[in-house]
Amino acid sequence: MKALKPFEIAFVGLSNGIHEYSFLLDDEFLSCFEKTELVRAKLNGTLLLHKKNNMLDLEFVIEGDLELDCDRCLEPFWHHMDMRKMLYVKFGDKHEEQSDEVIIIPSAESHIDVAQFFYEFIILGLPGKRVHPGGKLKQNNCDAKILNQLKQYLTDKDKITKEDSTREKPADSRWDALKDLKFN
Repeated sequence: MKALKPFEIAFVGLSNGIHEYSFLLDDEFLSCFEKTELVRAKLNGTLLLHKKNNMLDLEFVIEGDLELDCDRCLEPFWHHMDMRKMLYVKFGDKHEEQSDEVIIIPSAESHIDVAQFFYEFIILGLPGKRVHPGGKLKQNNCDAKILNQLKQYLTDKDKITKEDSTREKPADSRWDALKDLKFN
């Protein structure tokens, strides 16, 4: 994928110390990942690569806005994201993930692809409850028309449920023979 080529960082030949890389994490970036729920983004990604003799410290900085669908009214809204995540890369015999923050890559590798890490950190940074942010007075900024339709639907559903519970249910004759059994 041509759009992800800039995310392949060559660390062999770099001097020890901190190296900074900047990336645009936009709609084109998101489209490179299958089955993503995210479509629109205006995010800036910064990678601070601290090269050491025996490992790499990668600091990912993600800042900007991405479009989410509101869980309450289903209308899109822009969510602001500002996060920092660390990843420590050690060198070894094979690819291995030791923990959420530590990975091992083969010593023979000369590049590291950071696109997947940026994407995963964006996904992990999404809020659990996605609703329109409140205004100055924490007012609900959801679509009022949709909320009224939802309220009406829930009211109608509640009425139907109450009506069903007051109706008498027909007896199930399969259990009649068990009623006469007595236990000592």
